[in-house]
Amino acid sequence: MKKFFLFKRRDVNITSTTTSDTGEGLDILAVSVDHLAFMTASSGRVNIVFNDATIYEESNLFDGESFKKTSVTVACEAGGEAALIDSIMDFISSDRVKTNVMRFDAVEGRTNVKEAKIEALTDVVSEVRQLPVVRTTQKVSKRTFIGGTDGTAFGTGATIAGIEFGDGNVPEIDYNEDGFATSAGNVTACTNSGSGSTTYDISTIGGTIPLDTSTGRSNNGLATQAADIGTSAYFDLPDSYTAEKEFTMYCVIGRSTSDIQSNPKLGFLVQGSATAGQGLTYAFVDPLDNNNFKFKFGGEKGGFVTVPSPSPIITSDVPVEEMKTCYVFVIRRDEESNIIIYDNSGTAIAIAASNTDENSFSRTDGNFVLRHLGNGLSEYKFQGNLARFGVISRDIGSAAASQLAIDLDNKYKTNR
Repeated sequence: MKKFFLFKRRDVNITSTTTSDTGEGLDILAVSVDHLAFMTASSGRVNIVFNDATIYEESNLFDGESFKKTSVTVACEAGGEAALIDSIMDFISSDRVKTNVMRFDAVEGRTNVKEAKIEALTDVVSEVRQLPVVRTTQKVSKRTFIGGTDGTAFGTGATIAGIEFGDGNVPEIDYNEDGFATSAGNVTACTNSGSGSTTYDISTIGGTIPLDTSTGRSNNGLATQAADIGTSAYFDLPDSYTAEKEFTMYCVIGRSTSDIQSNPKLGFLVQGSATAGQGLTYAFVDPLDNNNFKFKFGGEKGGFVTVPSPSPIITSDVPVEEMKTCYVFVIRRDEESNIIIYDNSGTAIAIAASNTDENSFSRTDGNFVLRHLGNGLSEYKFQGNLARFGVISRDIGSAAASQLAIDLDNKYKTNR
């Protein structure tokens, strides 16, 4: 009788996927032991690598690119790595085992391998690759032959300000640190680097928005310059951007350690064109409660969609040297109107289940209307250093959203 490995990270939910380059969304994976290629270890982790366990039968790659094999990393006590590898080999080679399935279950925190230590979802990370990597850098590659020319190096035109979005995922709106125009140290305009081009170039500023060029944890909290949006300032788009159905939104906000200590809140960065009716939109951090994400969409006459965060959104309850000062958010609304929020780590940390009942309050399917970044509607306050904001006019899916969050974190987080 055949033997199998069963790896379970989370119960299957609306974010679950069949492939993942980061491990996010790949919640259950079963593989025959016949596909085991090799095992390696690092401190407190064993990496199990498999042959012929990918989603694709064939691939077209550029020179210098490769697909990594499917792999799973499981946790163990530091120093127990060799013992865990021994147990796995004994399971595979023995005819006298009591079970034909070796389980690593992070949901129930259990395993039938005593040398493993499975207590949290990070203790089991499965990766069935969707994208190749560049061998020299080990970074994910999203290059494609489709639409390629000599000038775009075979379709690499989906890179904007250091972030590679991939074919089909180019944002319609992308405001980044390179697009701020200034006068006397204050932002006077912002160029849209997305496919919507000049339609969404910003030339109207409400109040005063200084360009904070002082980077680092004790300054703007980021590795790049950013627009310092105070509680009475805002960017005013020349026309409203509206998404009637699915979308993906992303942003990078910095807070200095002193800002976090004095006021650990963000507020609604995204505001619509009106406080009611079809122009209504508020998103995405509760201005009064650091433990909740909140949304309100066009036409909603009821309450906010409230999504609890598993931990405080702004980390103020830790020593200064441990405070996170760069905050990345990627937010998807899928075709069924579920809302999923990812943080810097690429993890889906909060989910608002779809509510499309016409007789219900707090619906998730209203129009997403973007007219102001900051405090344009004046009713709710936002404050933070904005380095990047964008909207993609489709749901890019869990795997791509996770990778986007990680890429943004890698670019904007500061190490000093």
